[in-house]
Amino acid sequence: MVEQNREGKPRQLLRRAFVPMLVAGGCAVVGSQWVQSRQQARIVRRDDALLDGQPHDMTLAWPYAQSSTLYNVALRQDFFLQYRLNVQLRDGVANGRDAIADLQAGRAMAAVAPVLSWLQAWQASPDLPVRLVMGLQAGTFRLLVRRKLRIAKIEDLIGRRIAVLNADMADRLFFSIILRRKGLNPDTAPNWVILPPDEIDDALAAGTVDAVALHDPLAWRLLRNPALDVVELVNSVNGLYAGRTNLALGLSTDVLRDAPGAAVALVLALYNAAHWLPAHMAEAASLLDGRVDGMQQDAILQMMRHEVLGISPVGNDLKTQIARYVDELKLLGQFPDSLNSASYARRISADILHPAQPRP
Repeated sequence: MVEQNREGKPRQLLRRAFVPMLVAGGCAVVGSQWVQSRQQARIVRRDDALLDGQPHDMTLAWPYAQSSTLYNVALRQDFFLQYRLNVQLRDGVANGRDAIADLQAGRAMAAVAPVLSWLQAWQASPDLPVRLVMGLQAGTFRLLVRRKLRIAKIEDLIGRRIAVLNADMADRLFFSIILRRKGLNPDTAPNWVILPPDEIDDALAAGTVDAVALHDPLAWRLLRNPALDVVELVNSVNGLYAGRTNLALGLSTDVLRDAPGAAVALVLALYNAAHWLPAHMAEAASLLDGRVDGMQQDAILQMMRHEVLGISPVGNDLKTQIARYVDELKLLGQFPDSLNSASYARRISADILHPAQPRP
């Protein structure tokens, strides 16, 4: 499926005159305000040499991209256009595993999936022809419990029924790590119940499940529904995980080898879009109005204000975060304790914005 910038409006209408903005390789200028980090400054100095200046088509597998804040910002604020990218979305990508399968089968050049899903994919296929090149956004995992059950701590979930969309999704993996950290066996302490998204509301209302482990926007919509009377027991938007990426962008090794300019363009477009978001939440929410099931602009903005925006690690920052996830999956027995997590993270990732310089 191909989606044109601003639904095919003429190019002269694409730029918003009231928001003067220049973006140069990771350093955005909005009016007179510079939004720049040390890592962005390094990118500014290198992107001219890394970009080839050519237009590129990019087939991207991204679960529910049409309702993704970051994707809509990159498309409708012309970050893709600036880097001369024509991004085509794969149809029918329902989750990270679907996205990874599309890339592995050659149906996509790049894919977006939770880091936890990527790591499981490498466990199943050690020679997966992909490298992770950037994080895209922090996680929005939320564990919601029925208020009247008076569940006050993780240990109170023993024997409780927790609804998830799929047994292998990142939602369950994330909260399994939390359970393990509390000394509980995540496979046996709670009872995991697999439900489709359109049945979770009724299950909570009827009391056939005690809790749900989900991510936004569905988790936020359930939390804000007064008829369900649920409260948030634990989440990933506060504390230890607030600054850690959830989603990661993986690029085919063929693309990295044969079209490095396209790879760099995609990373810079998404990187700049991610760093534009925190200062422009209201405008970003307007881009999503009517695109998120059951949520209008005001509700979307309220949700965004309770999330961590602008998380987009690359290079060593990304490798460090991947290594931490590997360490946590060791707690679940999915990686051997003997594995060097840092070395593994380096092997499955690539720093395409700061390539190593050849030795003289």
